Amino acid sequence: MGGVADTTSDTAARRELAAAKINLFLHVGSRGTDGYHALESLVVFSAFGDHLQLAPSDSFELARTGPYAIELPDRSDEDLTARAVAGLAAICGRASAFKITLEKNIPVAAGLGGGSADAAAAIRLVCREWGVDPDDPRVLALAEGLGADVPMCLHSRPAWIAGAGEQVTPVSNCADLDLLLVNPRVPLSTAQVFGAYAPADPVVDSDLASADVATPASVLAFLGRQSNDLTGPAQGLCPVISDVLETLAHARGCQLARMSGSGPTCFAIFDNEEACKAAARDIGARHPDWWMRSTRTGHSTR
Repeated sequence: MGGVADTTSDTAARRELAAAKINLFLHVGSRGTDGYHALESLVVFSAFGDHLQLAPSDSFELARTGPYAIELPDRSDEDLTARAVAGLAAICGRASAFKITLEKNIPVAAGLGGGSADAAAAIRLVCREWGVDPDDPRVLALAEGLGADVPMCLHSRPAWIAGAGEQVTPVSNCADLDLLLVNPRVPLSTAQVFGAYAPADPVVDSDLASADVATPASVLAFLGRQSNDLTGPAQGLCPVISDVLETLAHARGCQLARMSGSGPTCFAIFDNEEACKAAARDIGARHPDWWMRSTRTGHSTR
């Protein structure tokens, strides 16, 4: 006796979250011969991000929707998501006969790793569609070649970051945090920020992976001893970052306010979800031109 096929699981398998990446701290050292700066960071990923959906098609198509779709590059060779799919097709020797729809919710050039998260999500999505192991060395090499942030976004779980960003050590016991993300809606080029940064010393190998981050209190204690080395250069290029940080620092329940990545997005860690949402309402009323999102870390795509 025939029946109706259940497509629920297929639909879910063809959807993927590109989680926003937050650098809880960022130490930046000198530039190496490969052109990349040495980095140390603790990255976490949020429940907020872009959304990708795959549908079978006769040929590859990348469609963009969402509030920030208009800010993405028109040329496919400049789009990390399209390049990720093309690279995976070359590795597998297959034609990418499907349409990927990208719902762009993360502001562009915001220091939240949006482009890298999209590329990593596309890799996971296509790997699942084709039955390819995303931990295949060829896939990992593709991710690394797309950009320093793509390997960490491929796993989208808390991790210590070293090297140029390719040295990713997962943190299995990192506490979840209630965060408010605030962006003044002023795009800031990562290249410009790094160009304005002049490290005095190399990054110190401080054995960060042994730090205790198992509870919110221990995370805050640890972060209080760290910094984001790019904050000064970013503030010089985008002075409103100082206003964002000061506003967050004075919000009721804020435990720490800091810039993420190369900015201009800043984050504040709050006591709890209620305090975080209350701060979002208050700051949003006073700064309606700023973008903000209350969220929680701890999301893992795998």
